[in-house]
Amino acid sequence: MEHFGFLSIIPPILAIVLSVLTKNVLLSLFAGLLVGTTILSSWNPFVGFYIFIKDYIFVQVADSYNAQSMTNMLIIGLFVAIITQSGGAIAFAKYVSRWINTKAKAELAMWFGGLFIWFSDSANALLVGPIFQSIGDRLKVSREKFAYILDATASPVCSTIPIISWGVYIMGLIDKEFEALQVTNMTSWDAFIKAVPFQFYSILTVLMVGYMAYTQFDYGPMLRAQKRAESGKLLRDGAVPLRNTKQVELPEGAEPKLITMILPLITLLGLMFFIFILNGFPFEPLKGNIIRVGIATGFLIGALVCVLLSVKYKVMTFKKAQDIAMEGMSDMIYLMVVMVFAWSLGSLCKNLGTADYIIEVSKDFLNPALLPTILFTIGAAMSLATGSSWGPYAILMPIAIPMSMTMGAPLFVTIAAVISGGLFGDHCSPLSDTTILASMGAASDHIDHFRTQFPYALTVAAVCVPLYIIAGFSQKTFIIIPGAIALAIVIYFLHKLSMNKYSKEIALKSDNMPA
Repeated sequence: MEHFGFLSIIPPILAIVLSVLTKNVLLSLFAGLLVGTTILSSWNPFVGFYIFIKDYIFVQVADSYNAQSMTNMLIIGLFVAIITQSGGAIAFAKYVSRWINTKAKAELAMWFGGLFIWFSDSANALLVGPIFQSIGDRLKVSREKFAYILDATASPVCSTIPIISWGVYIMGLIDKEFEALQVTNMTSWDAFIKAVPFQFYSILTVLMVGYMAYTQFDYGPMLRAQKRAESGKLLRDGAVPLRNTKQVELPEGAEPKLITMILPLITLLGLMFFIFILNGFPFEPLKGNIIRVGIATGFLIGALVCVLLSVKYKVMTFKKAQDIAMEGMSDMIYLMVVMVFAWSLGSLCKNLGTADYIIEVSKDFLNPALLPTILFTIGAAMSLATGSSWGPYAILMPIAIPMSMTMGAPLFVTIAAVISGGLFGDHCSPLSDTTILASMGAASDHIDHFRTQFPYALTVAAVCVPLYIIAGFSQKTFIIIPGAIALAIVIYFLHKLSMNKYSKEIALKSDNMPA
């Protein structure tokens, strides 16, 4: 394997550490990229800066997938701004307030909303976020908890769906290995479907969100964020949310109408699935570009419907709608720059051989009986360092499938372990585009989202390790049930410990206050 040794992991580690210390994602990514390109250019910083622009920034912007994604970001930003300023979300919040009247119910509603938008990890955050933000704000759900709910119902849900881009991509990798190994007794579809029950990280993460919402058993930094929100501070002092949240000001005499949100959403989803059905859904896997075309069409026409309704009900004029649309797109520029930097860092890590180095230093620990557990751990480390799941999938799947079939390790458990390991970093790394999108959708400070979510992700990952050990021997799907019970028990005790610590700190502060 070709790599730069220990140097190959310096850029991603530097980016992660700096982002936590400085709370400046853009600067941290820039620093990691510049150090990495300097390493590639034999420690010449001038040449490093040159290839930083030429071989990374320009290349990532020109990439067809990235260009389509950024175009969709602008369209979604336009839609979010229009539907927010139409007052539809306010009307929706008023309408459901008779049922959603507690913090727990608000978080459960956000959870259900995330489960409903299963066809795209990016659409999940950017659609559910603006719809439920006013509800969460009214019931004092911290922006960090909101971002966690959005993040934990995005990639973890999408990774289990075979007919969208995630499934298509993973099955393509499996197909290539099956063809090389001349496997004829099963298809990549069969392998993917049979691996889903063993995607412990995905399943437990989604279940954890619902459990945490219902019980309010928060712990660690998230508990502090939730307690702060109860006092009226949805964001910490000095926080920099990734999305501007402007007060909706309707013209005198105009009343917010629920239809200005409901009809555009129906239009959005209807057009999107109409395009999907025309391209074979649900009987054939959907190609990534078809999904992106469907998303762009749905959001754009949905925004147009919202504008027409808003003009009809005298909420805004066409000129005002145009101004709002431009503001909505401009709000996405910072996010797009961050994502270009994140994509560039992922490409840089590939050229440095970051993943190859991690595999090489851990190869001596490989054991047939523990293959799924080891692959899960390696995938988690790789995805956390690079902020990507698809990169680790592309590297580990060609290793995992041949090893599994040669060594006699359980194939479906092994495939699921690779998917779950890669998902870990995509879900919680501060460098991940879906993590960034969750911060944007919830209008949360990105580093605050990472700091509060990371202990939750680690908790699930810790429970997954023994589950993969057991699954490696038993290959029984039902072990997810005791796994879920164990996770619930661990969360309960972590909550109790955090509450005791928090109560002692509050008591200590009270004792130290002057009389």
